[in-house]
Parts: sequence; structure tokens; C-alpha cells
Amino acid sequence: MMLVILAAVFAVLGIALIVIPFHVAMTGICFLGLSAVCVILRLLRGKKHERTWRVILLTLTGACMLTVFGAMAYIDRSGRSDTFEAGSAPEFVVVLGAVQGDQPSLTLKKRLDLALSYLNDHPQAKVIVSGAQGADEAYTEAYVMAKYLIEQGVDENRVIQEDQAHDTRENLEYSRVLAEQHGMDTASVLIITSDFHLCRAKYLARKLGMEPYGLASQTWPEILRVNYLLREVFAFIKAAM
Repeated sequence: MMLVILAAVFAVLGIALIVIPFHVAMTGICFLGLSAVCVILRLLRGKKHERTWRVILLTLTGACMLTVFGAMAYIDRSGRSDTFEAGSAPEFVVVLGAVQGDQPSLTLKKRLDLALSYLNDHPQAKVIVSGAQGADEAYTEAYVMAKYLIEQGVDENRVIQEDQAHDTRENLEYSRVLAEQHGMDTASVLIITSDFHLCRAKYLARKLGMEPYGLASQTWPEILRVNYLLREVFAFIKAAM
């Protein structure tokens, strides 16, 4: 009976997290996975070699959970801002996009505010804002980001728009091409993005032959950060393939 109750609770939680418009669907999918495990355990009751199959299933489930939680902890720890000595910051600076409609999402606004602080502290620096136009977006992510920075007082000559990239690898690859066209040294790159995203962005930058540094904006509320860290585990696997 307990397994049936647990399966139902996990299923309800999973469906609720998938349905609500708060971008926590990945956590919901994992709850559905736990519900499925409970159902299978219940179905195994009375079957031949029940104990053996239960041990195998529980061992695999536990191993998967430990692996995922460990990866989440690593991604979280790696998503911390780097510090720079005077004059040592990379010349190539890129902000990665995350737009909703024609306005910066809360996540992107935090990235842009961090970029604004950096640009104010480094008045000679230029920045590349990177992101194409999505199917549900009124403008390119690059345009929305550039507009925000310029409205906050950044000289438009310091903001370069990269408006063709649809994923993180393209963000970095296409931005590097633009940076080289503007005479920047692209041996290293300063990536400004969210804390949950920085680890994968740095990994992809290394794959593209650049030494990565990062400034990470904080994700709030905590449930979103946990969900995004969970999603990043699977995104990282895809990036590594």
C-alpha cells in the first residue's frame, strides 16, 4: 500500500511541476521517474526472484540518483565567478542570452546587470551580446540585450550584437568570429551567464580552444536553481558527446 501511495504522490508532484509555468519541468520528469520505480516495485511483488529484481532496481535507482546529485554539486561548485588581477581580465567578453518576448527575462536581467557592473568597472572593455531570435521571441536575444545595456547608459559603440547563435556552443563560436573581426584577442574569454550555466559554458569554450573565465549571476528562487542544475546534468552529457 505504501508503494502505491508513494507512486501517486510522486506522479502528482511530477505532473504539477511539468504543468505549472515556472520552468521546473525537469524536476517534474524526475518525480515521474520515481513514481515509475514505485510502480515497478509494486508489480514485482509475488513474482519469481522478486527479492533479486527489487535489489537490482533499487541499486540502479540509488546509483543514478547519487550520480546525478554528485554532478549537480560539481556544476554548482564550478559555477562561481572568477577574480582578476588588475589588467588581467580577458579582452573578449560575451553575455549569453535568455529572452522572454521582447524583454529580458529575470534570469537574463541578472546577467545583464552583472555585465553592466563589469563594463562600468572596465570602461575600455567592449562586450558581445549573443543570441538569435527564437520562435516565440519578438526580437533577437542580442537586440534585447543590447537595448537594455544601452538604456542603462553603456555607449552603443561598446556593445556588439551576435544574432545568429541558437545554443551555447554557437554563442561562443560565433561570438569569437565577431571578436576577431573587431581585433580582440580570443585566446581567452570572459563569459557572463547564470551560475547554473557557467560550468557547461566554460567546458564548451575549452573545446573551442579558448581559456575560459566567468562571472556568474545568482539564480533565484532556489527551486529554479535546483531545477536548472538538474537540467544542466543532461545538457552537459549532450555537450560532451
